[in-house]
Amino acid sequence: MWNKYVRFIFILALIGSFVACKSTKQVSGKTALITGISVNNVLMNQAQIKTIDASRVNFAIPIQNQSTVLKGFIKARVDSCVQVSLQALFGIEVVRMHLTQDSIFILDRINQRYVAEAFETLTAQAPVDFFQLQGLLLNRIVDTEKRGKVLPFSYAKEENMHLLSYENSNFALQYVVNDIFQVLRTTLSDTTRSKYLMAEYDQFEPSNSVLYPRKTKLILMFGAQQYAVDYTLEKVEFNTPLELSLSIPARYKRVVLLDIAKEFSK
Repeated sequence: MWNKYVRFIFILALIGSFVACKSTKQVSGKTALITGISVNNVLMNQAQIKTIDASRVNFAIPIQNQSTVLKGFIKARVDSCVQVSLQALFGIEVVRMHLTQDSIFILDRINQRYVAEAFETLTAQAPVDFFQLQGLLLNRIVDTEKRGKVLPFSYAKEENMHLLSYENSNFALQYVVNDIFQVLRTTLSDTTRSKYLMAEYDQFEPSNSVLYPRKTKLILMFGAQQYAVDYTLEKVEFNTPLELSLSIPARYKRVVLLDIAKEFSK
């Protein structure tokens, strides 16, 4: 069961499925509508969060047509580092993901192996970078000014929801935002719309004067296949001192992310 579970480590699947096939579709130009007020309000909402310490998280992972709940944590220094840990019984860690602006590290403790790859290498093949993954995991929109460029979002409104969208020749990105500037859904896809990474957010509750979603559903869709991972924050604190380190045992074998993604797709 554990090998099956490790193959499903959701970030591996999410990244690997995009890495496996890069779209080359060219997108025709379109006029971006003015959305500065909506974008700025969302950015102001999320700017108050500097660190996130979700020390108790329940992950619901589908294994053999059943949902298995595993414990773990999600910790982040915003725009710097994100860690996700999944644990078995008695708090024994089985996998850890460590993201920085430059690199992604994944420790598979079951099989004593690890991934260490630069985002520069991955983004040459796929529309994925640190800020997009951080946004999906932490309910944030990409602050384009911090990335040194401004994305020309287009704007639409459906009933009481605001849709902020961006598309280039490699990927399409959309945020669904409500009237109080909470991001309810983020969608990242290739431009053929054949592969999707989606995050849906629910149960916004206050903690340390911060309204934050307690439930997140990550969804991967490619072709007719769909996989989902739900996680619930049982305990979370914001803006507290947080040290995030990573130690890779010398006996662990280094492997390539794409190889593990291929295992997942079998």
